Amino acid sequence: MDNIMVRGISRYKRALLSGAVLFCLIGAISLAQVYKSRAAILPPGVDSHLDNNFRDMDVKDAGRRAVIRWMGENSAMSESVLSDIYGIAANNVHTDLILAICLVESNYNPRAVSDKGAMGLMGIMPGIWLDELKAQGILGKKEDLYRISNNIAAGSYVIERYISRTRDIRHALIRYEGGDSWYAARVLKAMRKISLIRQSQGNFYLASASE
Repeated sequence: MDNIMVRGISRYKRALLSGAVLFCLIGAISLAQVYKSRAAILPPGVDSHLDNNFRDMDVKDAGRRAVIRWMGENSAMSESVLSDIYGIAANNVHTDLILAICLVESNYNPRAVSDKGAMGLMGIMPGIWLDELKAQGILGKKEDLYRISNNIAAGSYVIERYISRTRDIRHALIRYEGGDSWYAARVLKAMRKISLIRQSQGNFYLASASE
């Protein structure tokens, strides 16, 4: 009786082992078919393009983090606020210019108000621009200038207006502030610094990744 039970258990173990081997074999065949199908569908060189895209994303992220760290060194605002400011500014073609204006105007404080009444991150004068910004659908009310997205949208609109008129960023900045060339020099210096930080960090990342 004991021998019969032992033989039965042995057959059961062998059956389980055979089933496991068969399952692994089927899995390996399925994976091979998926890879073959993928190779047939994707055009030559697509993997390298994907790698390049991921590399570009990593380089941009490294630059973003470096700039946000620098912003934090020049502001009392939290990292989350600075990240929001950067993220919204990054949607504009003049990203570094916007970030530089925000530094000079408010030190990245969304609630800043100047002695002249300029409001928010980019120092918008509601007495001059409020009606036009409302007409453009950028603002609903004056208090919207304290919101990061609204203020950057408003500032971007104003500086773009001056750039289109003067065809020169320096002269546009002078008009943006109200005639002060010193202000333009400060903004341009900050803009060059931001661009350098982003580029340097991106190059550092590429160099580290290639080692």
